Amino acid sequence: MIKRRLIIILSGVLLLLAGFQAKAQETADDEYTRVITGRADKIVDGMEFEDNAIKFQVRDIIVEHYRFLNDAEEARNADVGKIREEYADNKELRDAKIDLRKAEQELKTRDHHFAFLAQLKQIIPEEKIDQVKDGLTYNVLNVTYGAMQDMIPSLTEEEKDQIYVWLVEAREHAIDGGSSREKHGWFGKYKGRINNYLSARGYDLQAERKAWEERLKEEKK
Repeated sequence: MIKRRLIIILSGVLLLLAGFQAKAQETADDEYTRVITGRADKIVDGMEFEDNAIKFQVRDIIVEHYRFLNDAEEARNADVGKIREEYADNKELRDAKIDLRKAEQELKTRDHHFAFLAQLKQIIPEEKIDQVKDGLTYNVLNVTYGAMQDMIPSLTEEEKDQIYVWLVEAREHAIDGGSSREKHGWFGKYKGRINNYLSARGYDLQAERKAWEERLKEEKK
């Protein structure tokens, strides 16, 4: 009888703990949904739409984009952690399996990238899709492009076009970044390419930047 009571009590405790865990998970999921919905709202609030139905459609597509990136990153990191632990004594095999897992995730993210843009194309024109991309990447493309032209007023049209093309390419990668650091990292990579390009064309970037900073100081005065 005592044993039976103990089993019943333990079962009740386990059910209670499972309920608390499920509730905590639900609360965490709700909080994350609130956060990413807020981010998406900031993007669509800065855009103009024919009606609110389209606005909310775009907002929801962006929310799911954020959710995919987060879930993908968490799953990848968890798998990489397991691989590191399981193959701790075999560096070569461990690194090969980690590289394979990351490559698999890159393919999934690429597929998602095109599916995400296809969804947007069904309801908004290309120029508004660019606005969504700028919103997802903190408008770094336009800020950088404007700064480059301010810093080097003598840029030719050909050079401006090349800079812009590379920044657009950087943005295309950055929209799939799972964090602010990763997004900015893509732009940093392409800024390095732009700097090398301009240096090769005879620009002294240190001198250009110094002169630009002096002009900015004068403008503030």
